This record gives sequence, structure tokens and C-alpha cells, in this order.
Amino acid sequence: MISENNSSSFHVNNSQNLMITNQLPISGKKNSIQKTKTEIKKNYIQKPLEKYESQVIPLEKKLFANLNLEWGEDIISENIPLIEDKNYYYHLVRTAKLDYDKDNFFLIHGFISSGMHFISILPYLIKHYNVFIPDTIGMGLSARPQVEFSSPIDCEEYFLKTYHVIIESIFFENKFNIKKEYFLCGHSLGGFFASRYMLKYPKGIKKVLLLSPCGITDYHIKNTDMDPESNICISCCKITIPSLFWPCKLKVQNCYHCCCFHNIVKRAYGKYNFNIDEEEIKKNKDGSDFKVDKKKVADILEKLAILSLDYPNDIYECIYYIFAMPPPAVLLPIEVKLMNTNNKQIIFVFGKDDFMDKTGAYRLSKFNPDKYKYFTLREGGHSFALENPTELKSIIGQFF
Repeated sequence: MISENNSSSFHVNNSQNLMITNQLPISGKKNSIQKTKTEIKKNYIQKPLEKYESQVIPLEKKLFANLNLEWGEDIISENIPLIEDKNYYYHLVRTAKLDYDKDNFFLIHGFISSGMHFISILPYLIKHYNVFIPDTIGMGLSARPQVEFSSPIDCEEYFLKTYHVIIESIFFENKFNIKKEYFLCGHSLGGFFASRYMLKYPKGIKKVLLLSPCGITDYHIKNTDMDPESNICISCCKITIPSLFWPCKLKVQNCYHCCCFHNIVKRAYGKYNFNIDEEEIKKNKDGSDFKVDKKKVADILEKLAILSLDYPNDIYECIYYIFAMPPPAVLLPIEVKLMNTNNKQIIFVFGKDDFMDKTGAYRLSKFNPDKYKYFTLREGGHSFALENPTELKSIIGQFF
């Protein structure tokens, strides 16, 4: 079902080939949480629509009920202030009754997504871990600050600071009676943020799970243009994007609120290709099997996605400060820094038909096989957490 690749046409043995520029700094004196909150608060807040109590909660309750997860007993969602401002909050889905004896999992979703990206694997995670899944600030159902980024480093630092406040409040401020250590997981753009967060704020992190992360591969390393599995030339992919499109900083909501694209974007949000691992669904109280109605789950996910589009403008334009140009190349790659400074074990997972660039992750697994594990699922594309939860579950069970 799952293959850990053991052959490679890449050899990292020349230190001169490992030099890069403009790396994200990870050293320096740590700011206090209060100072960090003050820095975050500088941005103007565009208050989300008042739909949390009347629409979001009922939809989420129905969604979890369709997975036989009991609200308040197994799972819950809440809006938690990020700073001392009730309008500046992150939306958090978490285990309702936290257990000190269980390990903790903190998951970060990717671009044009929300915490609901992990819905297919959620029944398994809830059963075995204390789970915390926030919507990234400025995205999903979290508050929408209007941030003016000035540089790639400025952009990355903003998100790392918001995650830092969230993680500190969950694991290190005695908000919950749980262990201070946790597993960190990120998908796609969330994998980008998770890898940077691990280097800047390593406290408490036990292991890291990166699901099709972007931003690992360093394109300054020789022979990096060819993807090791698909043999696709990454440089050719990059030049297919019109050179004038990227500087436009087009937002998802610009499309959604434009009559020409409204229905297209709405339809794209509503098409969730997902599967449920029936083995992980709780049985009914009488011991009988609970049957998941996938259509009902898909309908609710679509409504939640569309609801998030009705919120004020997001800050998805952050990707224009992260990527040199899509699909895979980022301005500040992290591969060499992981080789030189990381002391955490990282598990990389990609789908068989994944479009994300895998070269850096693959190369790291050859550089240090004990520290870096690289897996390709037998089935699934970039959103394999939705499409193939069974294979992903087996990897989590093996390493976490």
C-alpha cells in the first residue's frame, strides 16, 4: 500500500552546491508573547460577518454528527481570541474532552482551505490523540485582518507569530490540562508554515508530519529541475504561468464576488473528493455499525466553504510573497537549512498523483534516512488526506 523510496538519482555531496541566499533567519532573541500580540495587533481588522452562532455552529454540529462524533463529548469548535480583541480570533476545531494521557496533534491546513481539509482523517485522530485544528488567521472561518506585507520574510514572520500565540496558549499557558509536547502537521502551504515554525519555535515539538509541503526544494542545488518521480521539468512548469498574472495579487474573493467567476469558484469549493475510513467511525451505542452518508457530509462541507467566502476579504495574497511563481518554487526554500540545523524527525508524505514538487523532500530522505522519511501513497493526489485516509492513517500509526 505504501512505499518508502530507496533509490535516488540525486547525490548531495558537494557543499558548494548547497549555498543559497535570502534564507529565513531562525536565530535571535525570542519576543515575549505579549510583544508578539502587540505586533500582530497593528493590522486593521475587518470584522467577519456575524454568522458564527446562527450558521457555523449548526453546520459543524451536523457535519460531525454525520461522522458519529458527538458534539461536546468527542469534538467541539470555538472562536478563541488571538489577542486582547474579540474581533481578532482564530476558529478552532478540537477534541472536546482532552486526555492528559494522550499525545497532542496540531494541524495546519493549506491554501484555499480550512481545518475541514482533515475531515476524512479526523475520526481516527480524535480516537487516538488530542486534536487541535485552527483555521489560519485571515482564512477559513477565522478573523480577517488586512495585512500589508512588505517582503517575503515579513509575510512569513506574520504567520509564524500568529501560530506561536495559538500554540503557546494551547500547550504552554495551562489553558488545558494536557502535555506540553505535541506533534506538528502541515499540508501544502500549511507544510510550508509548519517547517518554518519548527525551526523558529522548536519548543515542545516531538515530530513533524509534512503532507505534500511546498517550499522544501532548493532550486540552487544542481540538477533540481527534474522531479524524481514524474520526470517533469519544473522550470518548464513555471514559465507556463503568464508573467503578468503573478504581480496582480488576485484574491480568491475577488473572483467569488465577480459575477463572471462567482459560480465557477462556488462550484470548485463544493467539489470535495473525499473518502471515509469506515473502520475508524465509532459504533452506535447499541454496538451496531454507523453508516456515513457521504453525500450529506459533502453538502455540509460545501456550505461551510461557501460561508467562508461570504466573510470579508481573506489574506490569501500572502502566497504572492511566498512563491516565486507557481506551482512549486518559493522565494525562500528551506532544504539546506533542514540539512544543517534541524534536530526533529520529519515524515514527508505525497500522493501518487501529487503535483507538488517532491525533489527536496526526497533528497533529504537520502541525506539522512533516520531523520527524514519519505512516503508516496499508492492512491491520491495533492489532497490525499481527503482522498486516502486509510493509507495516511497507517503512516501516522507507525511514526506518531
